[in-house]
Amino acid sequence: MRRYFSTALNRQHTVHSTSGRPPMRRTWLLLMVVCAGCTTQNVGVSNGKARFTEYPDRLIAAFSAACEGPAQSFLRPSQDLVECREYLPPEPTAAIILQFDGTPSDLPELVIQFRTEELAPGYIVSNEIFLNVPQKTGSPLRVRMEYPRVQRSLDALYRLSGGVPDRDAPTEQRGPFDGS
Repeated sequence: MRRYFSTALNRQHTVHSTSGRPPMRRTWLLLMVVCAGCTTQNVGVSNGKARFTEYPDRLIAAFSAACEGPAQSFLRPSQDLVECREYLPPEPTAAIILQFDGTPSDLPELVIQFRTEELAPGYIVSNEIFLNVPQKTGSPLRVRMEYPRVQRSLDALYRLSGGVPDRDAPTEQRGPFDGS
């Protein structure tokens, strides 16, 4: 994944692996499989934030380039919020719908968000990973996910795009699905 982001930062376009699949797609699938059966451990990962001296345009460009798969969509809901949404394969989708009382008419998505805040001197970028599970009634359920291996990859992306991952604030330890 690190090599992929490095290439995306340098070339500003998508590079595919030798298997023909974008590397990010495999990462999401791996994330779902691992998160389904593991508990988290906070070992050498950041708190999901990074400091940048300038607005993180390179980070946003690399993130956008990494989110170009057939089941992925890159969105910018506001100037300081970008996200990649991805539909999952049929088996995990069905399991998520059943586990969280979702609806098959509006499928769940894996979401990775980056939020930028100006904080003198510079900017703070934070990320969040969650499942967005539309419900039969009411607003969608946001199932937060934390996984150190994915966070380490995001920390590498922060560094490659000119940021410094923030390890000062402790992260709380949670299971892969906290239900909030």
